[in-house]
Amino acid sequence: MNSSFALLLLRNLKSALAILVLSGLSTTSLAGVGEGQELYNAYCQICHGALGEGQTMGKPLTDGPANRLADQELIDVITDGRAGTGMVAWEGSLSEVEIFDIASYIRNLQGKPALILGGDDSGPSDDPNVIAGEMLFNGSAGCATCHSYDDQGGSVGPSLDGLGSRLSDDALTQALTNPSAPIVSGYGAKEVEQEDGTIVRGRYRNDSELAVQIQSEDGRRWVTYFKERVTAVRDSDESLMPDTFANLGASEQQQLLAFLKSL
Repeated sequence: MNSSFALLLLRNLKSALAILVLSGLSTTSLAGVGEGQELYNAYCQICHGALGEGQTMGKPLTDGPANRLADQELIDVITDGRAGTGMVAWEGSLSEVEIFDIASYIRNLQGKPALILGGDDSGPSDDPNVIAGEMLFNGSAGCATCHSYDDQGGSVGPSLDGLGSRLSDDALTQALTNPSAPIVSGYGAKEVEQEDGTIVRGRYRNDSELAVQIQSEDGRRWVTYFKERVTAVRDSDESLMPDTFANLGASEQQQLLAFLKSL
């Protein structure tokens, strides 16, 4: 058998196997952001930095060019590498699902929703509770200020795409009623106590010996504080998520739950 033909056949078989593996998963399930973070920390951060800020050996993953990559382009770069650069191909070392999880975590670092396995052909829900819950989410409840879905919303809190398949009803209710109990990795809060006694809280973004960078609670600003100019910098055990759910009426709570389960 011609060697080139054999190589092409092998690659096609691998691609077919990858499709079968992915198709066996829930078509609306969220890629493993947690697994992607572990893989990123093990293989990628040495070149690209712990938060994708870039290092001497690797370019930033949160700058304009990286943000403009389409999902498939991002996966292809990780899979095939980039000729003429230090970016190697990970196809022979990592599985398709592992590469997908890393790409999903990189999207997370960019403040974007994680990648979704498969497509959603079901169309918008016609359930009145879901529709009312979405209006609450984007309106008076203010959830969209911090959380995103379908490429819209804020980045202070985790993306909620695929939430219904990731959390049980009990876990979802607990996350809403006790936000500080299950703080998602990478979304912890920092408190900066300034010299005048003012305390500023925000999502931790970056840290060094000289300064700490946090994202404001409304998500609109990334602010750098030089440690020698503040009184203290400390971790916060409290989530940035407000007690919005507890202040909703019973019917509104059910509507918001219905919407979140539909994601």
